[in-house]
Amino acid sequence: MSTYEQRIANEISHYKALLLDAQVEDGKALQREIPRVAAYDLAMQLYQPFILARMPHANQDRYVMERLERAGSLRLVSLGCGSGDWEIDLAIRSGGHISCDLVDLSMELLGAARNVAQERHLAVRTLVQDVNALELEPGSYDFVICRSSLHHFVELEHVMAEVKRALAPSGEFLVVGEYVGRNGQQLYQRTEQVAGAIFEALPERFRLNRYTGQIDRFPPNLDLSRDSFEAVRSEHITPLLFEIFQPVEYVFLDAFISLLLDFRYGPNYNVNAAEDRAIIERIVTADVEYVRQGTLRPTSLFGVFR
Repeated sequence: MSTYEQRIANEISHYKALLLDAQVEDGKALQREIPRVAAYDLAMQLYQPFILARMPHANQDRYVMERLERAGSLRLVSLGCGSGDWEIDLAIRSGGHISCDLVDLSMELLGAARNVAQERHLAVRTLVQDVNALELEPGSYDFVICRSSLHHFVELEHVMAEVKRALAPSGEFLVVGEYVGRNGQQLYQRTEQVAGAIFEALPERFRLNRYTGQIDRFPPNLDLSRDSFEAVRSEHITPLLFEIFQPVEYVFLDAFISLLLDFRYGPNYNVNAAEDRAIIERIVTADVEYVRQGTLRPTSLFGVFR
């Protein structure tokens, strides 16, 4: 097991390698963004009817912009924001009416956001800081945002207490695509059985592990938190959220979509090929039904909390 300092170093190194320069129309590197996996994106599109039936405002950037139209101006803070690409885009679209604080461990990733903010004259501050020791200004934010970052935090009780303290009276906590499954992204036993059976039945070309270059018989069941903060306390997120905050709307989803269709195996699929699309559609249909029936535990959460 790595020390806390080693985990921080591993975390920074991992996302530095993962995030690639994105280009804009003038040819300059504007910001950094995580590469997309087409199979996973298609799966999320197919999942939309289930999501929207439970969370009408699942499009959370639109939700923020609609709130801006009513309020005239907004102040937000994003915790563990990485490159801050989503938040920077909101600030640009707001025409200067959204001010934003971006908090992350990585000086390099925040540097990209800072450069964009300076070039565009945006009201954006970048704070290189360990969120686990964070102190926020009380009652000052219309939105506190965690975009797939909450499951990287060790001191969840402290972080959520700071979020609650930092929200303005009408402020809201946006949880975007948060992993809330088993610690370390390990598989629940029943999920391992069901997803393993689906995976084993797939043609060999879909079982190529893009991390190892090997053909897998079953998806590996690894504890990713051993040397990093990946899902280090993910099992505690949901109970703490519902204890500390009042849910406005939320949806749980994804029993095994990420496992089968994201970075490890997702690139094996050609979403423009009929056979590949049909398999993705069948995987999504099965996932939705297992989650709907409560047969398998979902691993992802989108929500708005007060």
